[in-house]
Amino acid sequence: MRKKDLKNKEDKGKWIFLPIVLGGWEINFPSFNERFSSVEGIVGFVVDVLNFLVGFSAVIAVGLIIYGGITYMTAGGDSENVKKATNILTATVIGLCIVFLARMLIKFVLDTFLL
Repeated sequence: MRKKDLKNKEDKGKWIFLPIVLGGWEINFPSFNERFSSVEGIVGFVVDVLNFLVGFSAVIAVGLIIYGGITYMTAGGDSENVKKATNILTATVIGLCIVFLARMLIKFVLDTFLL
């Protein structure tokens, strides 16, 4: 973005981020603009942030599952490394469950009580 574009009144208060595309999945950054003047705008922003965080946590979880799997395969019968890999995989699955349940709970509260 050029400096003269920032002088536009329409562009003030907006942050523009490019989406991240990983293997067909697109993660959009939440955008800040003038939609905070209504409840629907605030709820929309919260949903955008929530979707970004869920997508980001899914990418992190995939990386941890790959790391845990590689650790498990290269353990070579060492019980300490097998236990480490099992703990990594268990923690990743539990973390993903928590993230998705939290998203569902927040979305339910927003839809039920605010809209």
